[in-house]
Amino acid sequence: MPGRPPKFYKPMRTARTVAQPILVALALALGVRTAIRIYSIPTASMSPTLQVGDHIIVTPYHGGSPQRGDVVVFHSPASAGDLLVKRIVALPGDLVETHDGRLFIAGHTAAEPYVIAPATTGTIASQIIPPGCFFVLGDNRANSFDSRQWGVLPRDLVIGRARFVLWSSGSGTMPPQASAEVVSQRNNGSRNLHLDRLFKPIQ
Repeated sequence: MPGRPPKFYKPMRTARTVAQPILVALALALGVRTAIRIYSIPTASMSPTLQVGDHIIVTPYHGGSPQRGDVVVFHSPASAGDLLVKRIVALPGDLVETHDGRLFIAGHTAAEPYVIAPATTGTIASQIIPPGCFFVLGDNRANSFDSRQWGVLPRDLVIGRARFVLWSSGSGTMPPQASAEVVSQRNNGSRNLHLDRLFKPIQ
């Protein structure tokens, strides 16, 4: 009948909807390397947010300031040449401490829905974060090398914010390790893709 769309209209729209995120991911993967970077996750220090074998997209802040809750990739203050990935839990001027293994910010219990066992943070002596620095922790508090060991993270060591999982090729598990928690894209590990983690936002 006149005015009715062609029969192939809906399938084309569906195909376009499916193809768009794939094209966006390819564009990011092949984009300008100074604007975006891809890293793979070899340990479980950020589990469950990040799993072993995840390949993550990281973008610089472009003059913006990291915020509490951001997952960031940075140069390790404790070991030159190593890269780490952690979550910012306290900003400059924040009072950070723990009570009974739980994190407190400015005297209030921190809301941490991303942590499986909040009471496993351990002991953090009461301290105020100095200007230009952050306090960072792994989401897997029982298996993370972070500000509890080496202190605050200077802003100039931050590479960028982890935005989403581009793809995942690992098993999702690994024996506990304390260092070398982020490596480059070239270390791909297993070739088995986990479709449930494709384009997964990092929150």
